Amino acid sequence: MPFSVSAIYSRGPDVNRDIKSIVKTVGDLPAMPVVAVKVMELLQDPNTSAEVLANAVSLDPAVSARILKVANSSFYGLQRQVSTIKAAIVILGQKTLRSMVLAVSLSGMNRRFGLLEKILWEDSIGCAICSRLLSDRLRSADPEEAFLAGLFRHIGKVVRNNNDPQAFSDLVQAVYNDEGTFSELEKQRFDYDHAVVGAAVLEKWNFSNPLIESTLHHSDLDFSAADVPAIYRLAATVNLAGCFCQKLGIGQRNPDEDLDLSETKGARALDVPNDRLEVLLDEFKTVFEENRDFFLG
Repeated sequence: MPFSVSAIYSRGPDVNRDIKSIVKTVGDLPAMPVVAVKVMELLQDPNTSAEVLANAVSLDPAVSARILKVANSSFYGLQRQVSTIKAAIVILGQKTLRSMVLAVSLSGMNRRFGLLEKILWEDSIGCAICSRLLSDRLRSADPEEAFLAGLFRHIGKVVRNNNDPQAFSDLVQAVYNDEGTFSELEKQRFDYDHAVVGAAVLEKWNFSNPLIESTLHHSDLDFSAADVPAIYRLAATVNLAGCFCQKLGIGQRNPDEDLDLSETKGARALDVPNDRLEVLLDEFKTVFEENRDFFLG
């Protein structure tokens, strides 16, 4: 069943409201960044040339420069350096361009950029990189779709921090003070959790149902694997990637060294043995350290 903000069935007794109600509660849902909108529109046409796409990206010199920086990182494994957006598109393909444009342009959503925003952005990029890596190694999802699913996993937190920074900061501080888990305290303080807010954003942006469902269920995996196996595996991949970030302290205040990855919902859903989890964790740590400055710098 396609996601609809007006029919969220698992978030408590008062969630059967439409998107206008959610907007009224959480504040304005953001518009997609301008360059991303243009690129997404062009990608609707399979006949759009690399030159046309490159021209669209080049309308924002800052985004263009960062995309070239990311394209030349070891993350994408190019055999030679590329110096133009067109060359990057030709070599990497349009799906990868979409991922890069969104990863680069979404950082501009933050209305301020202090320590908390830096942590949120590192969390998003870390989960995106890890989701792509895991999807490739475990054959659990399309790597570029997994990258976006990881990138969007906590977009609801970014929106909440933009719209009510004091309340969100107080929530984060309460978690740091061991007053409860993020999930517990969020339910106490807000009408909707960040997963619902994030799903509402992606619905507004007209993203695919798998990305919306993955954002909605990245933490609980609360839907039937039998009904939608591909979406379930995508969400499980993102869940496991988030746990990898948590264990290593990526986008966190401190690493959670005691986290047992084999007991996480994502690892169990994907049936990943413990010895392989350790290998994948080490690989992700290396990949992230090699590429973090390309995405976060």
